[in-house]
Amino acid sequence: MQLPLRALLLTLAFTGAACSGSSSDEPSAAGSGAALAADTATDEGSADANGDTATADAGDTSGSGSGADTSELPPQPDRPRLDSPTPLRKLSEYAFFVGPLRDMRPNNGVIGYSVNAPLWSDNAYKGRYIAMPEGGQLTPVTDGDEDWQLPVGSIVIKTFYFDLDRTTPDEGPYRINETRLLFVTARGIVAETYLWNDEQTEAVRFVAGTRINMQVIGADGSSANQEYVVPNKNQCANCHSRSDKLHMLGLTTAQLNRESLEEPGRNQLELWQSAGMIAGDLGDAALLPAYDKPFVSGSLDGQARAYLHGNCSHCHRTGGDAGVTGLWLLASVTDDYRLGICKGPVAAGAGTGSLHYDILPGFPERSIMPFRMSSVDPEIKMPEIPNLIADQQGLALIESWIAAMPPVACNEVNEGSAAGSGAGSGQ
Repeated sequence: MQLPLRALLLTLAFTGAACSGSSSDEPSAAGSGAALAADTATDEGSADANGDTATADAGDTSGSGSGADTSELPPQPDRPRLDSPTPLRKLSEYAFFVGPLRDMRPNNGVIGYSVNAPLWSDNAYKGRYIAMPEGGQLTPVTDGDEDWQLPVGSIVIKTFYFDLDRTTPDEGPYRINETRLLFVTARGIVAETYLWNDEQTEAVRFVAGTRINMQVIGADGSSANQEYVVPNKNQCANCHSRSDKLHMLGLTTAQLNRESLEEPGRNQLELWQSAGMIAGDLGDAALLPAYDKPFVSGSLDGQARAYLHGNCSHCHRTGGDAGVTGLWLLASVTDDYRLGICKGPVAAGAGTGSLHYDILPGFPERSIMPFRMSSVDPEIKMPEIPNLIADQQGLALIESWIAAMPPVACNEVNEGSAAGSGAGSGQ
């Protein structure tokens, strides 16, 4: 029997406690229930499947059972295998999780986490985890936008899965499509993808990329086919590459500084600090930067800036693939012109929609940014990653943000200023 995500949230033990040496066969506070730590935007009442939520049992994709029987499973290591010189063929061979793989119950040394402003991925839920070598610690960076450092041998795990019946949000059944791994090596970060089988019992290393067709029931009760693109190994660099090196996304102070899904009411970073997972003393989390949660909490400006950060700043920043455009969408950017206000495009073409400014304050219908966000045309759409569905909720947020800006006469602005010194008061 599957439980609603919020019911599981209230029973899930703090997975970081595994770092203190608890036995892998000890039951969690949820008993034998699953612990798929998920990122969806539903943790505080939104019906959209894109931000942060509690935990999901992804084991029963048919609605016929939880798949939690461990009686026939072989003995499993009490810590994940992080020392293989080459990628392992099967996801289960890493021993990131105990019990049936599809239940995603973290092993010792594997920590579930969530972020404030996640990336839209065609309505996917995401389970996020970090596996560190025994005794390893995260090294924080106080700059809210910059990556925390992980010890060599760590692996960051992200699983993409879908709610197949959206008439009952967050209750399943679910289908897991892929798990992506980022390996921290002495030479840098290496990415691998593991494709799940139809039985939802195993995932196998997959390099070429593919497309998966899913039958889903929409919120209105109608049945439809949803196609999902699993990118090939090289496409991981589309988001993770910066200055010709792969980087983590989401492991920053402002993304991680939020309430814990494992212990509601507790701060995620403070829990990690108390579990000995963080090097040094973070101090009071309330004094650290934290992004607003799109669609959930914070000001309109804060939510919009967080959304653009989570979905666009991996490219639109110094060193990113779109850094040369001068449109920088990190949440920390304060220059109106760099944010696109009264900024003309660097190249003409279909992507402009014959519009003149990335953002024309007060007029989203005359701004390039929402025009590109609304498209799924590969020649037009933003972001460029292989999404097949435009994020309508994100689009509405950005349109509202632009509409609320005091109008500015952009033709009087010095658009050629690299510093945007004449960008006006668009915000």
